[in-house]
Amino acid sequence: MPPESRTFIEEIRRAQIIECAIDVLADHGYANTTLARIARQAKISTGVISYHFGGKSPLIQAVVAHVAKLATDLMVPRILAQPTAAQGLRAYLESNLEFMRVHRKPLLALVEIVTHATGEDGDPHPYARQSEVAIDDLRKLLDWGQRAGEFRDFDQLSMAIAIRGAIDAVPGLLLNDPEFDLDLLADELVTTFTIATRRQP
Repeated sequence: MPPESRTFIEEIRRAQIIECAIDVLADHGYANTTLARIARQAKISTGVISYHFGGKSPLIQAVVAHVAKLATDLMVPRILAQPTAAQGLRAYLESNLEFMRVHRKPLLALVEIVTHATGEDGDPHPYARQSEVAIDDLRKLLDWGQRAGEFRDFDQLSMAIAIRGAIDAVPGLLLNDPEFDLDLLADELVTTFTIATRRQP
């Protein structure tokens, strides 16, 4: 069902199902996330889920989109508020880790999807498109810094992969140590990538 044809009530029901899917993914893992279990969590029938999403695969795609929007809504205003690209990169790193702090269950659900989901019938992995978007958006930030003369002349894709790699390693640490010091890590990542990107005088 295209978004423009959904009623307000249908949107509310879809949001409820997505939230319940996140809870089940985070609490029980991808392999144990079934429509029946999500339906029990939402206190609805599996038919209601099928009506709104068509099946597990489209629902998982919707979960990925929802978690990505949570991150975007938190991060983008902070980044765009910065007067320089260097400060934008700092805001990018800090807000990524802040998202992990305040949206722990959505993060764990996304980790389950990234780690265990597969594309059905030859379709790409549910997170494949979002991974491309994350790299492309980061390259725009790096391009800003290079065009402004703040950043040195590095390969944008390589630097974006390095930055995303450092960030994407964090959820695994949080699984083993929920009290991991994200503030200290944010400071170190900012220092590391400030040195790595800045233009030498």
